[in-house]
Amino acid sequence: MIVVIVSLLLMAYTKSMLLPVICGSIALLLFIGYSLWLWIKKPKSIIINNWLSNLNGAFTLYYLIIIATDAPNQWWYITPIAFSVILLFISLVNNQDENYDI
Repeated sequence: MIVVIVSLLLMAYTKSMLLPVICGSIALLLFIGYSLWLWIKKPKSIIINNWLSNLNGAFTLYYLIIIATDAPNQWWYITPIAFSVILLFISLVNNQDENYDI
């Protein structure tokens, strides 16, 4: 979800649709594939990261606010893009994954 939000912010910032739409489409295709795997294979447990999931909501809220207010400065678009890279790096280094039984 963070990749989709960042793609939408990039699209709003650059006013170009080619690269952000490709990135967002690939992210949505991966999400659809994961959902199909979850429904078809029905694993006994999946690995979740609550910390990263909670930050997805914050990114979505930030995106809605920025798009609604039509941010006047480019840094309103660049900051969350850089922040998302840092968050994904921290989530890879700091292991906060939990095993969730379905």
